[in-house]
Amino acid sequence: MGFFETYKNILLVIVILLFVQFWLGMVTNLFITLPSAAKVISLNYSGSPEVLTHIFNGILVVASAGALIIYGTKLKIALISKLSIIALVFVIIAVINGFTFAFYGQNNSYSIGMAMSFLIIYTVYFIEFYLIGKAIVATSSKVTSQG
Repeated sequence: MGFFETYKNILLVIVILLFVQFWLGMVTNLFITLPSAAKVISLNYSGSPEVLTHIFNGILVVASAGALIIYGTKLKIALISKLSIIALVFVIIAVINGFTFAFYGQNNSYSIGMAMSFLIIYTVYFIEFYLIGKAIVATSSKVTSQG
């Protein structure tokens, strides 16, 4: 499997993770009252499984966004690399808003910050899907015309 296919697979995984993250975030925001900040960051927190899944899924999103940057640089397509960096910046913004939301009383300003970051990240990754699809078609047509 080449870099293009690996990149596309990581993109698919992160888009699914983002959808799950958004859904879990909405459930947490609408239906769950978070305990004090100390209990949320405690390793023995046994509260809502949705919150814990949301936190774990967020870690996977950050790791996947980092992997996209690494693979994006190996593709040597400047626009894809730049878009991956933009997406990671907004992932970090969402994480900061998430921690602030949890530690300062579920303020909806931080919730909208996470939601807007999600929309930007999702849009950027779908643009990358389009670009990587064009790159795969271009490289496969070069291979067939040479072979």
